Amino acid sequence: MMRKIMSIMLLTIALAGIGCRLYWLNARYPGPEEQTYGLGESVRLGSYTVTFSGWSWSDGEILHELCPGFRLLPDENGQEYPISRERIGLAALTIEKTGTDDGTLDLTSMAFESGAWGNQFDMELMYLLNPQLGTLRLQMEEGESMEILLPMTMTDQQFTREQWKRIDDRTFYVVLEHYPQKTRFSCGGGIG
Repeated sequence: MMRKIMSIMLLTIALAGIGCRLYWLNARYPGPEEQTYGLGESVRLGSYTVTFSGWSWSDGEILHELCPGFRLLPDENGQEYPISRERIGLAALTIEKTGTDDGTLDLTSMAFESGAWGNQFDMELMYLLNPQLGTLRLQMEEGESMEILLPMTMTDQQFTREQWKRIDDRTFYVVLEHYPQKTRFSCGGGIG
């Protein structure tokens, strides 16, 4: 009986300690404050200004038009994956160097999200759509600007059947910064 009481007391003390530690961590490092911007709006990232200048959403057919020969992934038989089971989002971003310092803009920190789903852009497709990019860490001169297409790719394999049926109704975001402040552009969704 005494062992049982001691075990319960030790378990209670351990759980209280874990609870206090979790409270302290959450108080010290709170979740990020979200700032969401829309189409046509700009965000300052260091010495760069990024403007959300366009959004297009389509099935996989858009890849055949923009990048002939590019295959997102093969199906189970090694054939081209059905384009009806793919969705492609293209975020057009205008990037301008507005500061005088030698800072860089790291494009690899940008990602897409929608609810619990999140994904980085497809790097091979990024370079095919943006041949002017020599690197994903931009270092530009003050006043210089460029437009890039940030590609979001997904397939039905990443979602449940019910989620995929409503995929065109979801709102997607381009996340520019994650912490301590989450800065993002709202892309909306829907074919068209």
